[in-house]
Amino acid sequence: MVRWHYGRDHSRARRKLAQVLVTLTWIPAALHSLWQLREWFGPRSAVVRRAPGSLWAAIRHNILPSEYYMYRLWEPNRKKNIDNYLYSNEAPRLFKLLNRQSQQLDPIPDKLAFYELCKTHGIPTPEVLAIFAPTGELMDFRLGLPPLHDLFVKPRTGVGGTGAERLQWNGILFQSDRGCRLRPGDLGGYLANRARTENLTLLVQPALSNHPGLCLKPNEPLATSRLVTGRSIYGEVLPIFSYMLWGLPNKITAHSNWVTLIDVASGGLLPAPPHEGHGMSLHQSIYQYRQFEGNDACMLPDWNSVLRHAKAAHEACCNFVFIGWDVAFTSYGAMILEGNANWGAATYQTIQGEPLGLTKFADILATHLCPAALRKMGDTHPSA
Repeated sequence: MVRWHYGRDHSRARRKLAQVLVTLTWIPAALHSLWQLREWFGPRSAVVRRAPGSLWAAIRHNILPSEYYMYRLWEPNRKKNIDNYLYSNEAPRLFKLLNRQSQQLDPIPDKLAFYELCKTHGIPTPEVLAIFAPTGELMDFRLGLPPLHDLFVKPRTGVGGTGAERLQWNGILFQSDRGCRLRPGDLGGYLANRARTENLTLLVQPALSNHPGLCLKPNEPLATSRLVTGRSIYGEVLPIFSYMLWGLPNKITAHSNWVTLIDVASGGLLPAPPHEGHGMSLHQSIYQYRQFEGNDACMLPDWNSVLRHAKAAHEACCNFVFIGWDVAFTSYGAMILEGNANWGAATYQTIQGEPLGLTKFADILATHLCPAALRKMGDTHPSA
């Protein structure tokens, strides 16, 4: 359904011209991607053996070779569902079609606006202690000095943890993961200079710690769950899928390839799904599935609260159809850290071994891509 509407905001002539240009460049691009796979994945002989099928999928179905291997689309039970996957080169266009720009500050890309939204609707999220902008501070620490405990700094906009900084309090100084040591009275000036030099607005928040029930080691970073919710044209918000992201020891964010699937109904951490079929299993070299033995962290704490707060946050962001929420489980309860409009489906589809088209995602998407919904969307969002 995405492909039928691709480029519908352009004239017929431009769409035809785009098809010709893409046809000329797509095959060399697919070959280049396939060549890179020889270096990224292994064994190389298995990559080469599947190369003709990956090139045909690229030409016939507009699928990158990397995703052909990640989703093992040569297997019969997956090949028949080839059009039910959400692919990386289609997702941004789809979200652009479905997500309408707000006239006010948008709480999804703007983390300060998201904090204000959470305060308004009673959704637990980390407190903002200070704000430093390139043109000067917007909000200084209370009493002019930072609280004497670990702090976390992140840009007002941005993704992937870019620009994040952890400041650990050792009783005398703040030790930054960027290598500097700061006295409490010097921290404000340091962050103001960072904001000015990097041209970023920086938010300062308390550094959160993992809930004891997760049974993680002290040197592990804050683990977060990614929960994707969808809102139908009738206003109903439903959870679609979720997984945990575990960080590497001594890192400040949970950006790694260690994942665990979550049962969205119960909040239970699931064992690794069985993968049928023979041949190479490249998903094992892309993601590491973290399993817990016995009763260790089999159930996430406060999961019902997570679902309730994510639903409330999505209802408040009614101009977005699909949102990926980042959630932390702390000693003070579950907290929603931020929302993501351009979330990726690769992790879920690779680990679970099934496309999003077999989940509630497809049902919600269908309500928005039906002709009546598209006409209504075009009235309010002409670029759709």
